[in-house]
Amino acid sequence: MSSASVWAGSWASPINRTCMSVVAIGFLIAFRFVAGAALPIYYNDEAYYWLWSRHLALGYFDHPPAVAFLIRAGTALFGDTAFGVRSVGIALVSVATFCVWRTASLLLGEREDGVRAALFYNLMLMPTVTAIPLVPDPPALACSAAFMWALAELAVGGKGWWWLVAGLFAGMGLLSKYTMFFFCAGAVLWLLLIKDARPWLKTVWPWIGGVVALILFLPNIVWNAQHGWETFAFQFGRIARVDAKLWSLPEFVGGQIVGASPIILFFALRGFWRECKSSEKSLLAALLGPSIAYFMIHALHGRVHVNWVSFVYPTLAVSAADGFRSNSDPRWVRAAAIPVATVILALSYAEGFLRVLPLDGNKRVEVVDQNFDPGMRELAAQVLREASSLGAHALVTADYRTTAWLKFYLPTSIPVIEATEEFRYPDAPRPTASDLAGTLLYVGLRDDQVGDLADHFSQIDPLAKSMVDEKNLPITPFILHRLQGFHGEPFGRLP
Repeated sequence: MSSASVWAGSWASPINRTCMSVVAIGFLIAFRFVAGAALPIYYNDEAYYWLWSRHLALGYFDHPPAVAFLIRAGTALFGDTAFGVRSVGIALVSVATFCVWRTASLLLGEREDGVRAALFYNLMLMPTVTAIPLVPDPPALACSAAFMWALAELAVGGKGWWWLVAGLFAGMGLLSKYTMFFFCAGAVLWLLLIKDARPWLKTVWPWIGGVVALILFLPNIVWNAQHGWETFAFQFGRIARVDAKLWSLPEFVGGQIVGASPIILFFALRGFWRECKSSEKSLLAALLGPSIAYFMIHALHGRVHVNWVSFVYPTLAVSAADGFRSNSDPRWVRAAAIPVATVILALSYAEGFLRVLPLDGNKRVEVVDQNFDPGMRELAAQVLREASSLGAHALVTADYRTTAWLKFYLPTSIPVIEATEEFRYPDAPRPTASDLAGTLLYVGLRDDQVGDLADHFSQIDPLAKSMVDEKNLPITPFILHRLQGFHGEPFGRLP
């Protein structure tokens, strides 16, 4: 008997399918931790959130505070390393596997449906690329998965106290990312539109659950009230912003096709359609509906970053398992779902580790590469040598990415002064006049940024750009200037 025949026979058995799926899920989760430890820190925002964790607060300019507390927990365990920064986020995204499995088992009725949903979830590219760099998406994704699971237990078991659990995860989700409002809206939609769910409105349970969510979210509301509502203004201001391009909607749709894998997404959309017509599984459609509608509309007037919708992927995985249950597809479509997703995921890992795509760093495919930069450690060391040769006792920066990047890779003995974006670090101390006196080294990404410092320093001398060899060339080489002759009032922050 050929090996192919043995494989086909093994896969035909439900027990063997389940066992192989569980092994595959375990491998995918374990490899995610390996990648989190091995891949360099994410250029754009990951080090920025690590910098938040050095000054814990109940809110920040860009996002609510959960990501900073999670990074602080991870670095307390594993140090200021890539794995320390990411460990808790990868764990949360992995634990969400249980929520997906349990929800699918409850709503679809079979244990194999739960295992299949969990496998689909771990094979999707989106949970992986949002889990490895610790940004606000991993805790938001985990909370949305847990919120879905709590409501599934409620819908099937009818025990009102699950509303308290749902409120707990809703509040934690709002402390992670405000996109949790869409899932909360989905729960309200389910209560209002579905006949079997409507009787809950006559009980105290959903209202108490809402109070639990509000109490958990209240600290961030208070922080915003004390800081001019800046996080709300920044995030909800996107709704009114108009900067649409012709490719915004196709880019959004294409990103989700890659992020979910084409065949798994096909099954998810069919499952969603079936759930819209089924009162028993309508919860899934209600949770997905507001998110899908909003982001499709948003893509008509502005860019939607692919990771913004990562929080719906646990629900998409359950819907995909539901859509897979149809027997009307050609056999090759069902057989190809897992191999196609595996290839996409493998190519993503290959790009992350080997940088195989022949693309310039500024033009990399966002969902595939996420701009991991292997040259930063060498570049930071070169900046430090330049500062030492000049006798500069501190560095000055003018953008948050450079500030965070240098703080992560440089020793703590050299201060980094953020000169122009104080609003991002309201809890960090302001430098003194002695901190700004003498010789400083400006490190920036653009020549025009240094012009903002002309009012504070009488002498600004351009130096050679700092870069590493072409093989490890970072996204943008640093532009260096020597600063001397500080005058006026102290400015900036020391994050």
